[in-house]
Amino acid sequence: MVRLLALIPLLLVTLAQSYSHTSRHPVESRQILPHRDGWEHHRRAAKTDLVTLTLAMKQRNTDKLEEMFWRVSDPRSQQYGQYKTLREITQLIQPDVQAVKDVFSWLEHYNLLRACSFVRSLDFLKCRVEVGVAEQMLETKFSYFKHSTEPDQVILRATQEYTVPTKVAKWLDFVGGVHRLPNVGGKLKIKEVRPLPDNLEDFRYGVHPDTLRKRYNVTDHVGKNSNNSQATAQFLKQYYSPGDLKEFMNHFGKGFPHLSEITHEIGPNSGKTGLEANLDVQYIMSLGANISTTFWSTGGLHEFQEPFLEWMLDLNNNETIPYIFSVSYGDHERSLSPEYMKRINLEFMKIGLRGVSVLFASGDDGAGCHRFDDDSYTFEPDFPSSSPYVTTVGGTMFTSIFTDVNEKGNDISGGGFSNIFSMPKYQMETVAGYLNDSTIQLPDSKYYNSSNRAYPDVSAMSDDFWIIINRLLMNVAGTSAATPTVAGMIALANDARLDAGKPVLGFLNPFIYQNPGIFFDVTLGPPSQACWLNDLEGYPVSKGWDPVTGFGTPDYRRLIQAAMQYY
Repeated sequence: MVRLLALIPLLLVTLAQSYSHTSRHPVESRQILPHRDGWEHHRRAAKTDLVTLTLAMKQRNTDKLEEMFWRVSDPRSQQYGQYKTLREITQLIQPDVQAVKDVFSWLEHYNLLRACSFVRSLDFLKCRVEVGVAEQMLETKFSYFKHSTEPDQVILRATQEYTVPTKVAKWLDFVGGVHRLPNVGGKLKIKEVRPLPDNLEDFRYGVHPDTLRKRYNVTDHVGKNSNNSQATAQFLKQYYSPGDLKEFMNHFGKGFPHLSEITHEIGPNSGKTGLEANLDVQYIMSLGANISTTFWSTGGLHEFQEPFLEWMLDLNNNETIPYIFSVSYGDHERSLSPEYMKRINLEFMKIGLRGVSVLFASGDDGAGCHRFDDDSYTFEPDFPSSSPYVTTVGGTMFTSIFTDVNEKGNDISGGGFSNIFSMPKYQMETVAGYLNDSTIQLPDSKYYNSSNRAYPDVSAMSDDFWIIINRLLMNVAGTSAATPTVAGMIALANDARLDAGKPVLGFLNPFIYQNPGIFFDVTLGPPSQACWLNDLEGYPVSKGWDPVTGFGTPDYRRLIQAAMQYY
């Protein structure tokens, strides 16, 4: 973090301006107030309570940022794989000097310069502020909210829309810590729990590492390059158990060399063991076996900060980050402002420009369903899975419990079309083929915007996964299982490239859409779930790409062949 007081002499800023009677303006066009998804008003915040505000400063040269992002991410580009450092990206996008002067002046009006600091990329300001001061700054009111099904989840948020002085508003994308209650509703489906047997040698029912390695032709391949790395990102008090990880690898990792311990832990990992966290580490380390793995946790509520935004700040504060992140976290697009999502997309570009692959689970609600007050309804896309700048992973399952050869689409697999982001060029031709396929019956076009970003991009098994938690054997389902599976295989592809003196794959989607033959095409299965109360089904599975399984599931042998053909 960079403290503000050290920068003032360099800026020669005049800090005497008054903001008492200045005109004001909202920063975000759509401010979602905190009345949603189980969150209930708990009590008013005291004036002396502390709140963390994150000022997302507008970045310079975002057009150049995107141009560079596409050039280093496209295998057909001469600049493919020529990634940039955090320092180089900071020099490109750090805010305008006048922007910093105006925001400093506003903060000094409330005597806050000592309470704020920049992240290393100089485009986020994080301030620790008394509630009474925050209410004056933003002309709003703050209260505590408690979740009805998660009573330990208490968070501080504004109960009204917020504004800032017009002179300041033009330099901000959003203010974090004011709205956006975190989504704590997503849960892995638990299908079975049983005691952990003494011997799992002959355990064959359901999905475990050997099942996936056989199905996707990974066999006994493991990582060998000491410079390789992978990670899972965890939120909302999702902690893994080192003991469960060792137990899992002892039972299920006997067929391949592996690590039994996380290499690096960033953030908290002290609390109740989480299903999501255990699943992620156990499977990314089984598919991406023998590769240095980071458990990157923003597991708590971080002084009432937004956990996903906190992770973004962490990435901007670290020069070196893992090459791959597997993330199982998301929220409905409608619950977020366009300004917030567009800024997060810029953050994904910065991550991709550093050569990092980010994979998100597509969600477990199929096409989703949102009902309006007049009882009409529409499909419900999620973010960040709808972002054009991440790789989104859907879900499949075996066609029957008696086979581990054929897969079908899992009807819970999240997918569809964004309501916010236009369709990126890399997928236009592919998605047009799906939309124009006369052999399938699409839902009525009034439920979705077929001209926008389509997802998922790929998929993997997402049902009947065995994990170990608290020395119990638990069978779970969800696209959260598919994501670390795919991430581990991409980490192995990175390993092969690093061994050959080549850069890692970075943002994956141009590579994926240029190489559809590296996937097992999943053509079986029911349409995705949607508005079941109205008997409305989601999207059908089809040959080639579809909004349930993407291109299908990876064939590791073909994946490696394709990955190695590029410099």
